Amino acid sequence: MRYLLPLFECEIETMMLKTKYYRKKDYFIIIIVYLVMSLPYIKNGKLLYIDFIYWDMKTTFLWSVCIFLLCLLGLNGCSSDTDEPATEVYHLSFEKDYYECPLIGTKSIMVRGGNRDYDVEVANPEIMEVTVDLSSPVGMGSLRIVPRQKGKTMVTVKDNVTHETVSLEIKIVDAYLNLLVANPVHEPYAQGDELFLINNEDRDFYLYDENWQLRDSGSYKFYVDGETPFLELTFAKGTDGEKIRLYDISLTNQQMFAVIKSLLGWDWREYMNGGAVTREVSPIVMHATDTETGADCYFMVQTHNMPEHVLD
Repeated sequence: MRYLLPLFECEIETMMLKTKYYRKKDYFIIIIVYLVMSLPYIKNGKLLYIDFIYWDMKTTFLWSVCIFLLCLLGLNGCSSDTDEPATEVYHLSFEKDYYECPLIGTKSIMVRGGNRDYDVEVANPEIMEVTVDLSSPVGMGSLRIVPRQKGKTMVTVKDNVTHETVSLEIKIVDAYLNLLVANPVHEPYAQGDELFLINNEDRDFYLYDENWQLRDSGSYKFYVDGETPFLELTFAKGTDGEKIRLYDISLTNQQMFAVIKSLLGWDWREYMNGGAVTREVSPIVMHATDTETGADCYFMVQTHNMPEHVLD
């Protein structure tokens, strides 16, 4: 048996190197088996290894193999729930510490790092309601923001696993309608431009390029002349000296008018005696015909966030 000890030691070492998590009882079993296989005893006053000299070589070999197999069974069978690897813990973090949310609608703020067990405290609950959303099985969860009035407040998020806290400043701003300038593109727009029509007293609008650089701004106005609804955009800078663009939007679909009413508070039906010819199509698109050039422009509803630190 003593000739099998080096082989046994090599197998144990290889097995443990391949095992990522070790158990105390595994070490105990290994030591006990090793001691049994190498236990010395006294014969005729000399220190010898137990090698079962009165057995033949075949019996010795079989006995050694049995002990080795018992060791392997002990390593694989003596496990419990407490032996499982510990769950990885993540530090609580967000993409940034400042967010804006329009007054109409809800907003989700993704938790970048965390352990899906959070408490939330809002410094001024009159401005907004904040709840934890863990409905998605993937990711670290998110915060659901429900605005109540304009203003800003601090929101403190606590991770109940790591006991870490993060403070976020969240501001409720004016509601707005986000429109993408779709093909075909005509002056004064460029490919990828987006409009933001703001639901405020001045009826402001902002025009951004595809890199979110401000191209122009101004004011907008919806009105009805006869039975035809119009959108008028007055640009601060304009193009080629033209600052006012007037669009006939009578071919716009009903869904778009519903969105305009919801986000901007303008209901074209209030100004109609009969009813304009509109289309029920999807996606939600504003069909705007330039009254001067006759060019058809298409503005598609989007849900992008307005660049921050612009609105009150």
